[in-house]
Amino acid sequence: MTLAATVAPLAAYALVFQTLLYASLPAGLRTRVAPVVTGLVGAGLTIAAGLLFGFQNVGLLGGSASTPLAWGVSAVAMTALIGIVMMSREEWTSHLADPRLAALSSREAFGQIFVRIPVFTALIEEAFFRGVLHAALMALYPVEVAIWLGAGLFGLWHIGPGLDQALAGAKSWTASTAHTVVTVIAMTAAGAFLVWLRIETGSIWAPVAIHAGINMTMAIMSRAAARRYLVGA
Repeated sequence: MTLAATVAPLAAYALVFQTLLYASLPAGLRTRVAPVVTGLVGAGLTIAAGLLFGFQNVGLLGGSASTPLAWGVSAVAMTALIGIVMMSREEWTSHLADPRLAALSSREAFGQIFVRIPVFTALIEEAFFRGVLHAALMALYPVEVAIWLGAGLFGLWHIGPGLDQALAGAKSWTASTAHTVVTVIAMTAAGAFLVWLRIETGSIWAPVAIHAGINMTMAIMSRAAARRYLVGA
């Protein structure tokens, strides 16, 4: 088997697996169960690809150790600044607030922010999308095509989470659909940047640091905003 031969099954996983999983789970279990299941499957695919094709070929080895740290710190600082600005206005706070995070106990929130997000979301998604999938796409297509195909699949991967987040905020179906479309577009753009960074730095670790830094900081801000917004309401 070659890397090129893995493109179709990897693309199918990116296109439908998470969306179908979110659609099949009850609302109360989606946030807790779906990321763990998709993360475990993604980890299995990544490890298998590393063993078959080499961990350096799929981006898990190589690159500078200091570069990811610099990118991660910058991502945390930028995200925290955005969160602080949004919390300065009530109408912006309502968009930042995530009631699902506010409903978690302190122990559950700690696990969500410091375990699930960095491991099951940032690390495994980057290993799969910027590691295995990107390497497979590069075996078939020119670099520009590979970047945007991978980015598009990363955007579509977020259909389920985007819709779930919108519905958790009690949005109408029209507003939820619009929110999901915006999420997919934003994640496609983010995916293009992250795969470019993976190419520039020679590994997935700078993208992992950015992904984890943004998501963890945003989760902290969203939990704080939800508590402030809901109490204020």
